Amino acid sequence: MDSSAIGAADRLRALPCWRGVPRIEPWPGGRTNQNFRVTAGGETYFARVGIDLPHHFVRRENEARCARLAADAGVAPTVIHQGDGMLVTAFIEGRTLRHEDPIADADLDLVAEALRRVHAYPAPMDLNRFDPVAICRGNLAGLPATAFAAERRRLAEALLAAAPALTPRCLIHADLIPENFIMAGPRAYVVDWEYAGYGDPAVDLAQIIVLFGLDDRQAARLLARHGGVDMELARALAPVLAVREALWCEVQAHHVGIRGDLPEYRTLCWRRVEAFAP
Repeated sequence: MDSSAIGAADRLRALPCWRGVPRIEPWPGGRTNQNFRVTAGGETYFARVGIDLPHHFVRRENEARCARLAADAGVAPTVIHQGDGMLVTAFIEGRTLRHEDPIADADLDLVAEALRRVHAYPAPMDLNRFDPVAICRGNLAGLPATAFAAERRRLAEALLAAAPALTPRCLIHADLIPENFIMAGPRAYVVDWEYAGYGDPAVDLAQIIVLFGLDDRQAARLLARHGGVDMELARALAPVLAVREALWCEVQAHHVGIRGDLPEYRTLCWRRVEAFAP
């Protein structure tokens, strides 16, 4: 482990939630936090260590709150401990979806069921609001004109200008990349709730369509299985969610630097955006 990971592991080791001496191992993934697998007292846990990220509108207190709500709804692992930028949950043994693989219909049905459950769960209205258009416009305002190509900025602004109206009414995840789904038996678990908040469920469904690369048949299947979002709204919102993911990449590059798989992911995200060009 590097010095940063060692420091994070030491903070985790000092937590009072463990039964016995914890064994802490770095875990792959996590562009905005450090991930660990922890074994203690014969049980296995997953731990995330991070800080608030104002440039991404991320507050760890909100992440933990949303993760608890999602766990109560039965779609996220149980929260064991949270505080001081640390979030410890039960470890879910299962198969993680990957963005480079097409999703099978059976998995898509489980994804739709998980989202249906979380969208139906009573959520407090004072959660952080997730408005993808406002977030994208905040990203554009915060990035210098030289951060990325002017023609891409113009395309992003045009797609945002055509965005449909949204109605916040439930807890949404708002970061539904395939890697945030763990398939465990007859259930899909959803992890990484750092962008979650109170919003329109169409955001989550449109993200699935865009980030999973669904064709028309699978998009119709997803929405039919979910049962709470109109196809026309999801399709109209899809360009906005593509822009949001591309701008996330630009914000990450500007504030943190180009690390890991960001170059490849940024190229993929802009390719999705350009597919919506008029």
